[in-house]
Amino acid sequence: MKMNQKLFMVAENVTPIEVQEWDGRKIEVYYMDDFEGVKEEYINKGQFAAWASIDGVNYRLFLEKGYHEAVGELYSQTVNKIWVEFWDRTDVIARKFSRKIMLPIMIVCILAVILSFIFGKQLGQAGDIITIVMLVVAFVAMIFSNSFTKKAIMRENVASRDLIIKHFGENKFDKLIDRQKEYMDSYYENLYPQDEEDEEIEEVEEAEAESIDDKKEEIVEAEIVDDSAVEKIEE
Repeated sequence: MKMNQKLFMVAENVTPIEVQEWDGRKIEVYYMDDFEGVKEEYINKGQFAAWASIDGVNYRLFLEKGYHEAVGELYSQTVNKIWVEFWDRTDVIARKFSRKIMLPIMIVCILAVILSFIFGKQLGQAGDIITIVMLVVAFVAMIFSNSFTKKAIMRENVASRDLIIKHFGENKFDKLIDRQKEYMDSYYENLYPQDEEDEEIEEVEEAEAESIDDKKEEIVEAEIVDDSAVEKIEE
């Protein structure tokens, strides 16, 4: 599958930190940190790993350096092979959707417009209605087909994830995912320390506000007690 072709070319003539090869396929691994602007662009999107390919055969994988050191096992050749095979199946699904669904729908829409233009005078208002109905039907069919395609891709995604879990074993996989989350959280906490300070200030302000409210309630209760005492004395 072709993806991020512009990113792929960024690493042209650059030596990768690792090369993974099998059955004529190749994955070159790089650090995002070594390319100006790449790390910032993808980290801001929440991505610590970015895949790129111009032909669906040769891939380049860009990883944030610390992230790779923390969870590099998630990007071993065995795991990457599973994802490449997933993209192969995804590409087949997408092509099938385009060839068997999108193309016929486009042809129907074009024919509807042409026939409406040619026989517009003969059919009158009925021709416009028929054209609109055909376009609506084509649009609805496209929506349902698109939904079906997305579900098919999602099933393939789940199947690939299951293969990765099987490769690691559920316990180890869960630990890797926990480590992944911990690293990401820590990275952003260090990247935006001011946000933590703001949160702490907000927590202090909320605590102070709650304390003031509690004191107000105590004062009101004391006033009620005093009023009651005055009433008793007057009696």
